[in-house]
Amino acid sequence: MRRVLPAALLVLAGSVTLPAVAATPATADAADGKCTVGKTSWISDAAANANLAETGFADAWRFATGQGVTVAVVDSGVNAKNPHFDGVMVGQKSFVGGSGLEDQQGHGTAVAGIIRARRLPQKSVLIGAAPNASLLSVRVNVLNNEVKTANVAKGIRWAAEQKGVDVINVSISTGPSDPQLEALRSAVAFAVSRDIVVVAAAGNKPSGIDGPYTQVQYPAGFPGVLGVAAAGPGGGVDNWSIHGRHVDVSAPGANVPTTYHGNGDCLVGLDHPYTSYSTPYVSALAALLRERFPRDSAAQIINRITSTADRPRLTERDDREGWGRIQPIAALTGTSSAPPTKRTSAVPVTTDAGITPGAAETDPMEGPRTRLLWWALGATALLSVGLVARPLSARRRRQDGPRRF
Repeated sequence: MRRVLPAALLVLAGSVTLPAVAATPATADAADGKCTVGKTSWISDAAANANLAETGFADAWRFATGQGVTVAVVDSGVNAKNPHFDGVMVGQKSFVGGSGLEDQQGHGTAVAGIIRARRLPQKSVLIGAAPNASLLSVRVNVLNNEVKTANVAKGIRWAAEQKGVDVINVSISTGPSDPQLEALRSAVAFAVSRDIVVVAAAGNKPSGIDGPYTQVQYPAGFPGVLGVAAAGPGGGVDNWSIHGRHVDVSAPGANVPTTYHGNGDCLVGLDHPYTSYSTPYVSALAALLRERFPRDSAAQIINRITSTADRPRLTERDDREGWGRIQPIAALTGTSSAPPTKRTSAVPVTTDAGITPGAAETDPMEGPRTRLLWWALGATALLSVGLVARPLSARRRRQDGPRRF
């Protein structure tokens, strides 16, 4: 059973104010996900923004909106013809020919819209989770079958070299046997060294496999990267997400309203929760945090996200949803000074038995919990001294009798 939000957050979620609903009725093909390339459709039913409301993004905008923060989307490009991106893009680059503002597949456009779709009053209720952030498009693939890890690595490195990039979103994953894994590792390490928050998809289970699929995916599995699993409508992570030590948090990946090619809107993730769509929600949260805490390092931003995530046991993570489901309000309002979360394991060794488990991760709440424990021990010691001293003091008073001063 999925745990419920703490009572305080339930109150906040209940008071969420979403953008006003457009006067025009919802377009059926946009609302049910049956969208056609070249045919403009809009979503005007505010109920489509359930992910923003339930996760707490809409209320979190009181604290930050991503203003002044740039998120690089390393993907299939971003279709600049979609009106949701007018004035949103600050740059583009393609490593597969053409322009970074082209997107034959539509995947990158959908990912970008989750982060920063511009509100279009009287047309659509769609709005990105970081509504004032800027986007940098880095095109590294044309179609799903043509994704080359070397291009992804080049895209990440180029994005990290650009001035002002604060977050890099990578809704792409590859396994440990990829021959170009070392190039990817090097590019990610470079981005991390530049103090950039790198957010990557945990990966979707390959077709034809029954039950859970556990294998570390990359770049999510590299040190310093925030790996994201996909949560369903009930908030839990099912077996459609790949499980493993590379999973740090989860975010909504189903029933996601977002930008569709060069047209308007569409609902995606109607059949399964997809990590491609959960990852940009976390990138958006990172953008909000980078605005609110501009002096925080990337590692501290990641720690704010993991340490405030909703999980059944405070001290434990699991390979299904990591430290739990993101909570934007808690991350933006928390005062935790816990040490940054760090992975100590390198690329796992592939053996006949499968993937060797990596080293355990640092508990993001270890610092505050240790301090609380010492305070509790100190208070207990003082109480014990008081209980012992009290009868001795009373006995002395009986022996000495009343005194006048």
